[in-house]
Amino acid sequence: MIKRMLKVQMIGPKPILDDAIKALHAAAVVHIETMPEEELRKGDFLKKLPIESEKLKNKEALEKSLERLKALKSILPAPPGVRPERVSGGQIQRYLSDLAPIEERARFLRARKEALAEELSTAGRYEKLLRGFAPIVSRLGGLKNFEIVGLTLEKTREDIPGLLESEVARITDRSYQMFTREIEDGTLGIVLTYPKHFALEIKSLLTGRAISEVRLPDEYEDMTLIEALKVMGRRRAELPGLMHEIDRDLAAISAQWYGTIEGALRAVGNSLDEFGALSYAAATRFAFIIEGWVPAGRYSELKEKFSGLFGEKVLLRTLEINEHDREAVPVFIKNPSFIRPFEVFLAALSPPKYGSIDPTPFVAIFFPAFFGLIVADVGYGAIIFVLALFLRFRLREGGISKDIATVLAISAISAMVFGFLFGEMFGDLGERLGLLHPILLNRIESIKTLMYLTLGIGVGHVLLGITLSVASRLMRRDYKEALARACYLVLVVTLLSILAVLSGYASKGLLVYLAAILAVSFIAFVALEGMLGPIEFIEALGHIVSYVRIMAVGTASVVMALVANRIGGLSESLVAGVALAAVIHALNLVLSILSPSIQSMRLQYVEFFSKFYEGGGRRYRPFKSR
Repeated sequence: MIKRMLKVQMIGPKPILDDAIKALHAAAVVHIETMPEEELRKGDFLKKLPIESEKLKNKEALEKSLERLKALKSILPAPPGVRPERVSGGQIQRYLSDLAPIEERARFLRARKEALAEELSTAGRYEKLLRGFAPIVSRLGGLKNFEIVGLTLEKTREDIPGLLESEVARITDRSYQMFTREIEDGTLGIVLTYPKHFALEIKSLLTGRAISEVRLPDEYEDMTLIEALKVMGRRRAELPGLMHEIDRDLAAISAQWYGTIEGALRAVGNSLDEFGALSYAAATRFAFIIEGWVPAGRYSELKEKFSGLFGEKVLLRTLEINEHDREAVPVFIKNPSFIRPFEVFLAALSPPKYGSIDPTPFVAIFFPAFFGLIVADVGYGAIIFVLALFLRFRLREGGISKDIATVLAISAISAMVFGFLFGEMFGDLGERLGLLHPILLNRIESIKTLMYLTLGIGVGHVLLGITLSVASRLMRRDYKEALARACYLVLVVTLLSILAVLSGYASKGLLVYLAAILAVSFIAFVALEGMLGPIEFIEALGHIVSYVRIMAVGTASVVMALVANRIGGLSESLVAGVALAAVIHALNLVLSILSPSIQSMRLQYVEFFSKFYEGGGRRYRPFKSR
């Protein structure tokens, strides 16, 4: 549910501002707010708190430390199960000094690994080329005072070797040798040898042409091509082992220091947050003023804590929330632990407005109920339950994934309960084995009854949504909109009552009265909502019919389970029949997780939330340690 918030103001002497900020940080309940500009513009009495130059220097030093620590953390692999060390703001410099040699060592290892990786990549590129040139170069190895050049050329430019050879022949007076062969698909290799005293002219000829000279890396430049090929082969075999040794060294450093680095990062982040909090404060000549929001249930605890720390030096008081403030109130949603996982459904939406209704408790009831009604199978429900518990166990850290696993486990229990009531375990297998029998109804034989049941659920769910919309507007004191929502509710209820009379479920004597109420409520609704009112009314009726999907999807699942059992029973081989039935049941199980989840979510978001949910709220973010 959405907790009531109080607007608080803290006033105290400037000399204890830093201590007050630290106390706020430790309290972890105040959502600090910037002082409104209109308050600051009223005169010279109240101004934005100026930040002293010494504090700005400290902030810059902390920002540099933060970047250093982040860079060091990015170098090291994160060891499993590491816990950040507790580091206070006063210990930051000591920890940074301790980490300096570790940082230097880690940077050296990373640079070394990057150099080895580059060498490995280079060796791989050149080795392929050199292997293409090797047979030719080996035949030229005995030539003295001759330059040997390796060239590559795209195979599509086959006219260039002829032109190149004629120019080389002219320059060297035919004192040269030139060999061409295909190195790889699309690439020709050319080996050109010529007297060294023609090198300058040949190099000039090659410049700017569509030919690439194979230049060896610096560490191989004094070697012949054959020698370079041998050395590269040896290095390619050695380099992965050397890189693996560096990884082991980094992992050893990480195992010892990662928790310290993480703790120091948090301490630096907390100190920077405290500097950031100063920008929210305003000041007079001698005093500071900080405003923010606190959950009403935590205010007395906060006041008692500040009274114990500062006595009467700091005044902590509540301010009246005016209409201008109401839109800015942050939203703090807190539900009991068994409902809290269902808050995951709000993750895809903007937070609800302050003063509206938190839909989480209703989702905690209806989502598992709809899921259970669709699946309604003891066997499938048990398997889904085990899978959900397994995921929840693997996801030890909290978060959205763990919440989804918890919601799925609760929904699986609902599926087992409805499966017991409908007598279903892997379709009719439980009934065949004499383990289960329908208690409420048989879904295949009672499709019409199920349709009426789901329509009834739709009526109740939609009417509840409209009722919540009325309550939400009343809570926010939007009386005109609350009246419009009330007319909407009367309109839908009246029309449904008329349909009940026409269907013979109510006395026909009520028809005249219901028609009059329908006309009056329709006119009032259109007057309050405009011409969009009738469209919304028709949409509500369509939403009610949408709940028939619970029956349709559930029946499809039952039929697929029955088909699996029948096909398995038709096989002459027991093993083949069981295997075939298991495959179909496995497919149906996957569909029984996905389809009911999607359909149940749709009924929450589209048919239910659309009636009352008001997004656009601001999330409550208390000023607290990381």
